[in-house]
Amino acid sequence: MVSLYNTALWKTDFRRSAAGREGTLLSKTVKQRWLWAAALLALAAFAVAMAWLHYQQLCSPGGGNDPYTSDLGQHLAFAQRGMVYSTTSLLIGPAYALGGRWGIAALLALFHLGAVAVFALGLRPAMPGWSCPARLLTSLVINFAQAVWIPRGGYWYQGTVIGTIYHNTTYIMLAPFALLAVLAFYRAWQGMSGKLDLRIWLVYIILLTLATSFKASLVFAFAPALLLLLIADLVRTRGKNLRQEVIMGCSVLPSIALCLIQANVLFADADSGMKLIFTVDFDRHAMLWGPFNEASVLGLLRSFVFVVAVGLLFGRQAWRNFRYRFSLLVFAVAMAEALFLVESGERLYHANLWWGPFICYWVFLLESVSVWLQGCTAWRSGARGGSLGVRLVLCGTALAWHIVSGICFLVLLMQGRSYNIPIETYHFLFF
Repeated sequence: MVSLYNTALWKTDFRRSAAGREGTLLSKTVKQRWLWAAALLALAAFAVAMAWLHYQQLCSPGGGNDPYTSDLGQHLAFAQRGMVYSTTSLLIGPAYALGGRWGIAALLALFHLGAVAVFALGLRPAMPGWSCPARLLTSLVINFAQAVWIPRGGYWYQGTVIGTIYHNTTYIMLAPFALLAVLAFYRAWQGMSGKLDLRIWLVYIILLTLATSFKASLVFAFAPALLLLLIADLVRTRGKNLRQEVIMGCSVLPSIALCLIQANVLFADADSGMKLIFTVDFDRHAMLWGPFNEASVLGLLRSFVFVVAVGLLFGRQAWRNFRYRFSLLVFAVAMAEALFLVESGERLYHANLWWGPFICYWVFLLESVSVWLQGCTAWRSGARGGSLGVRLVLCGTALAWHIVSGICFLVLLMQGRSYNIPIETYHFLFF
């Protein structure tokens, strides 16, 4: 009798345990479905907003102070005139032929979604336990980040270095492919300690070349940074890894060839080209970027609040990560190029070389966010040493400041304000 009773009791416990597991699994499934629904709804709303904004920009006259001003109309005009210097020219022409302005607007909205998706993919190592929709939502929120708002802080956009752009066609199309190329490089570099996986290496080359075909801003900084990295590896290995280093170095050659082709189109005028900035006479007040006037200095200071906070408060942990170190190197090279080089001729004040820091900051921001998220994961796992919680809160506050400022800026753009607007056009409380 006792044996029968124990058997019945065991069966009852087993059924309860199984029911509990099924309930937990069902709960996780429901939660996952709700997350997917929220992510897809948010992404759809974002895509609609971007398509609407870009349509308005394409309808704008395009002057610096016109409502919804942008570079979109100019790039469309270039494509219609047959001026092809970017893959963008090959895409917006057919899009316009198929759907008019809405066709281009929808195409750009897809590229915005692509940038969000690739950023979410890049967050995966820092968020291994997070589901795909959770990473997508996180990426979307971070995508809104702009330079932080401060009272009388210069201009919302001019003078700043940011990762998300709403008014330039080539940059919008560059962003997802640039980040994909860098992520592919990280995978390819893992083979440097052993044997390179040529398939991964080939994918990386294709993505880097494709990114360059939209805009040369990434490879202009990436190639010198890679050269420095390979020299350091050559010294470290004392030449024992020379074959791998040569193969990796050759990966930028197709992109450099594309840069030369693009330069022949963009710098066709006799007085056009690039010069060292201290060899050129210029009006420092007309320089929109760089340390030449108060507005541009404030713009730079407002751009790096979060990444500087992460570097100062999580520097030791961050420096152990190859991805963080390399992204910082690429960004530093891009900043040096933008600070010391300028275009000559009528393009002197166009600040086109600052697109390099923009896209490289986007890559560096990904790694800075990843470091912060890894700290959050460690805190949730019970780590409390070194005032971890305080450091996380400080960095999180800085990131939130960037995001809220970016949402305010986007609202202004959606209202028809030009991106060339001083920061006083938005007032908060008594500021």
